[in-house]
Amino acid sequence: MSATRLLVLGVVRVYGRAHGYRVGRELMDWGAEEWANIKWGSLYHALRKLSEQGRLREFVAEGEVTERTFYEITEEGEAEFDRLLRKALGSTEDHALLCAGITLMTSLPRADVIDLLRDRLEWLEKNASGVRESMDLSESAWGKPPHVRELFRLWEYSLDSGAAWTRRLISSLEAGEYVMADDSPHAFGLPPA
Repeated sequence: MSATRLLVLGVVRVYGRAHGYRVGRELMDWGAEEWANIKWGSLYHALRKLSEQGRLREFVAEGEVTERTFYEITEEGEAEFDRLLRKALGSTEDHALLCAGITLMTSLPRADVIDLLRDRLEWLEKNASGVRESMDLSESAWGKPPHVRELFRLWEYSLDSGAAWTRRLISSLEAGEYVMADDSPHAFGLPPA
């Protein structure tokens, strides 16, 4: 649900105000139904819940051809967006949340994103090292069925590939790639000026 909340807040924030169909279309264009398991029902549930919690302001726009409910992000919604985005960029266990964070990372200053990714990298490297230490045990000290080493190898490769990807993204950001919030008021993910 955190990935859905972050994405919904992010899309409403990008547009300044948006109706549910626009939020859904945007997320479907990003492929979020695949990597964040977003469905139309969960999207509308998130919009209602975020409105009930005061994170979004719900209203019916006058003068529209069809009567639609629109949403705007509130001050509490901005705080929730920032909290979820920072959590997402440091995520090591929730793939959907990490993906959501990457799509909206340009909403933050470059140095903040790099710091969050460095924390993620440190965790990945430390845990990969721990897995390697477990696998280095002799057969007699292993204490598990021999085939379970394959599970540990899978964890090791997953952690190592996550670390390699994170290092590459940090290098890209340090080299000035991508337009971040502190580079331009028009960076992707920022509210309309």
